[in-house]
Amino acid sequence: MSQGTQEADEDDEEEPAKSSNLKVIIIIAIIVVVLLVGGYLAVTFSKAFIEDMFSGVPQK
Repeated sequence: MSQGTQEADEDDEEEPAKSSNLKVIIIIAIIVVVLLVGGYLAVTFSKAFIEDMFSGVPQK
């Protein structure tokens, strides 16, 4: 009924954990970049669309 862990098991499990964390960080970074680029493009195109839509309205 030992509650400790064996050191041999910890050494074997550290490498996949580091690799897994790196993969998660890379995936999150890619998702953030895609969202930023998508947001920038959406703002750019919607701004042009709104300006074109209201270009016929007389201004004071």
